[in-house]
Amino acid sequence: MEISTIIFLLILAVFVIMIVIYFNKLVKALDLNREAFYNVDIVLKKRLDLIPSLEEIVKNYDILNEKSSQKLLELRESLKENLSVSRRQKLEDKLSDIIKEIFINIEKYPNVKQEQSFIDIKEELAKIEGEIEITRKEYNEATRNYNLIVKSFPTNILAKLFSFKKSSYFEVDLLTRDNIIEKSVNENYEIDNKEN
Repeated sequence: MEISTIIFLLILAVFVIMIVIYFNKLVKALDLNREAFYNVDIVLKKRLDLIPSLEEIVKNYDILNEKSSQKLLELRESLKENLSVSRRQKLEDKLSDIIKEIFINIEKYPNVKQEQSFIDIKEELAKIEGEIEITRKEYNEATRNYNLIVKSFPTNILAKLFSFKKSSYFEVDLLTRDNIIEKSVNENYEIDNKEN
């Protein structure tokens, strides 16, 4: 075998190895990104699972108007589907808006605020919102890392060849950002302390 053929085969082997290494880097980053969103999805579903209990309390006091009730039902069904990150974000924000509306309207009903079932839901919702924030940050970090790999040379060439697309960040309008849940939880804590 000629030296030029050996050199060519060595260069080809190095080239193939580099392609495999960078392709595997892309695949790993994509898998980490998907896994991170799966964790967000689990926590968001926990929040969604609390909604029927909250609806039951709301029904007893006629707190939510018919239009919002229908919208809530439609959102619950839509959120059970397999959605893109951006579509999921929009629907989750709409759900947050309805939950905020419920909490704001409940302010008019002191009896509801003192019901143990409502207090339990608020505390669980506050806990879940904290978990959403943590998993959302982890997902966005994984998204940033993945997007950097997709945009960086030479992986950007492979990303185009194998249709690796940039991933969307996930921002969700959490109730804890407006202190809606904490305010209600703290009010109940103060009431309990006065009674003791």
